[in-house]
Amino acid sequence: MVILSNSANEIKLILATHLAFYRRHPWLMALFFLGFSLGSALLTAISGLNQEANTRYQNSSALINNPVTHLIKPLTGKHFIDGNIWLTLRQHGFINTQPVLRGQLVTNKGEALAIQGVDTLLWLNRAQYQQSDENADKTPQRFSLTTLLVDSKFAKRIFTKTGELIKFSLQNAQQQPEVVLADNIGLWAITDIANADYLLAAKGQLSFIELSHVSEQQLTEIAQLIAGQAQLIDAEQQSFDVLSEAFFFNLTALAMLGYIVAAFLSFNAIKLTLTARQKLIEQMQLLGCLKLSIQLSLVIELIIVSVCTALLGTLGGYLIANALVLDVNSTLVGLYQLDKTLVINWQWSNVLLGFALNISALAVILLAQAKQVAQKSQLMFYSLLVSTLAAVIGLLYYTTNEYQALLLCFALLMLFILLVPKVLSLLVSLPIKITDPLTQWLHADTRLHVKDLHIAIIAILVALGSAIGMQIMVKSFSHTLNAHLEKQLSADIYLRSDKLDNTLRQALTNLPEVEKLSIYMQSDGDVNKVPANLASFGNSFEHYQHISLTSGLTISEANFYRQGCLANEQSNIKFSYSLNDVLVFKQNSTEFTCRITGFFYDYGNPRISLLTLEERQKTAALNHDIFGYSIRLKSSTAVAVFSERLMDEFKQDSTNILANKRFKQIANALFEDTFVVTKALNSFILAIALLSLCTSLLSLSVNQLKQLTILRNLGVTQRQLLTMKLLQTAGVVVFTALFAIPLGFALGFALLKFVMPIAFGWTIHFSLDLSSLLITCLTLVAVSVLCAYLPIRKLTNLATKES
Repeated sequence: MVILSNSANEIKLILATHLAFYRRHPWLMALFFLGFSLGSALLTAISGLNQEANTRYQNSSALINNPVTHLIKPLTGKHFIDGNIWLTLRQHGFINTQPVLRGQLVTNKGEALAIQGVDTLLWLNRAQYQQSDENADKTPQRFSLTTLLVDSKFAKRIFTKTGELIKFSLQNAQQQPEVVLADNIGLWAITDIANADYLLAAKGQLSFIELSHVSEQQLTEIAQLIAGQAQLIDAEQQSFDVLSEAFFFNLTALAMLGYIVAAFLSFNAIKLTLTARQKLIEQMQLLGCLKLSIQLSLVIELIIVSVCTALLGTLGGYLIANALVLDVNSTLVGLYQLDKTLVINWQWSNVLLGFALNISALAVILLAQAKQVAQKSQLMFYSLLVSTLAAVIGLLYYTTNEYQALLLCFALLMLFILLVPKVLSLLVSLPIKITDPLTQWLHADTRLHVKDLHIAIIAILVALGSAIGMQIMVKSFSHTLNAHLEKQLSADIYLRSDKLDNTLRQALTNLPEVEKLSIYMQSDGDVNKVPANLASFGNSFEHYQHISLTSGLTISEANFYRQGCLANEQSNIKFSYSLNDVLVFKQNSTEFTCRITGFFYDYGNPRISLLTLEERQKTAALNHDIFGYSIRLKSSTAVAVFSERLMDEFKQDSTNILANKRFKQIANALFEDTFVVTKALNSFILAIALLSLCTSLLSLSVNQLKQLTILRNLGVTQRQLLTMKLLQTAGVVVFTALFAIPLGFALGFALLKFVMPIAFGWTIHFSLDLSSLLITCLTLVAVSVLCAYLPIRKLTNLATKES
């Protein structure tokens, strides 16, 4: 017992000594914390976004406390369900069913306000909202069943600057709703479901019904009751979850790359810490401290650091996720059919994730510092090099899934991480004859301290290489997409309409100015439980000439012969369908069978997409949506003149008429949103790498203070010292950039050849923007030199004073 007490006291004493060391070296502690905090912040941010996306239905839209497990939604192709379904469920004893009606009101000034009708009697007295003390008229009000409760942040949308309520555009002389502002309501204005039905003229229809606390037996009974009228869906098995998997996989891989770069920053700080404390540890051993006690205190210290950095990282991740949530939302809504806005909440599970990652990274870092590892460094280097080369070669031939594609990128990174520091060490060790004394010193100094720069070199290599790789991918996608849209969006005018007016269609077709008029009709469904859509453009193959086949052939009548249809490229690459395969497109209980006769490019669509003739789609009796008409004009007809004619002669709303250029801008903007988050994470990674380089240069310059002082005393001017050190910094960064470029090319190739096709099903042609690549590299060199200038300037000034 006494021994244990002495041991505990000894550990406390050692920990106190270590704490005193951190107090004397606050910048080391700051770097240590910053590296792991920044790295885990990226990962927890993406993890938080992913978790919120996958569990978005746990918080009820009906504002009840019970978590939602299942939803009753409209049949595929329908937008509402009959309200009598909810009444039937209640009559059969299913009380944990909450109806929700959603829609949109528009003010007289054209501002839209999304509203949500719920059963307010269930939550009115639960104080689940914080009502503002005053409304726009500065008079206190109470919420009633006819009140529209709007979030305070939308006040400018529905109130004038003088505080007057802007009226809504309602039909049939409907009464204007009473509006009350409240805090933390969210994007959906809340009102009673009866009032929402009145305002939206829904006539008893519902958007969906939420279910909670239902057993398997009850689910079976509910499915029987709603059969043919609506569909029962598990809240965690939405189409969105299937479609967005690759998107979050891509972000998670990039965040992991950021963590690796940030870990190098902490690696550098830990190395400096261990070096600085080496004498302190030796003194403790001489004073009688047990080696076991020192090791235990070190383990306790690292656990405390891991917990603290995990908390800081999770807080940073929470802030990053909130900063990115709008861009992520726009992408998920536009491309992946997200039907509920993400709200980022604090998650303690992310703290645990950060702690596990930091402990693992610290263990690897400490293991790398062990003497036994250092003694076998050569053997380990060549073993890793051979195994990495074998992995790269094997994965180039046998990569078939997302994880193998990601492993290929990691193997390429490892290959360059192993080779570049080794090449630099060999390069500076070459026996070069130099006559100039200062150049000789610079060469000898670089050779002496090259190992101290390894961490910074690797961080810059990984960050710049990945940035170039991502830049190649984004540029290639943009170039390929532009070429794709140039052909696919080939009509001169797009006339939006949710109904097919055969009289208008025939009249426009017969106009001498019109070369071709096509429609766009789409039905949603699934193929083998994978979300899919079936579309048509007209009744003959001439209406499909804007579609590009992967075979390079033009579409002919044979493509639709004997139940033939076209399938998008994703069907072939991602879902492994082949030519002449027979697909069964299912919508509710209706099935549509077709035979694949060709594959077409379909960038940005994560679903299976099929093209058939209009008549076949109509004959199948599928629920469908009409999106409008595409009109190709003869070359002699001006777009502006024909647009005026559509408004004057055919009484079409000007807001529904889109010229080709405007339509392409909308499509490009939608796809550009996909890469906003990617670019943000890439910039974050580069910033961490620059910080790592600056840290290495600062620590190296501190160690060189005595040398700088000696050189200054020998007559070397301050300007010469600055020039030499900046040349050394620029040389190291340029050397790293020269290797980062081929690494970026290799990563870009892997992303385009493996990751994009396997994860998304898109074949993207390699495209390089040399000017952007050069600007990125030169910017990195310039910023690196700038990062090195200030500490070097300070040290040379200090050396001058001491001399």
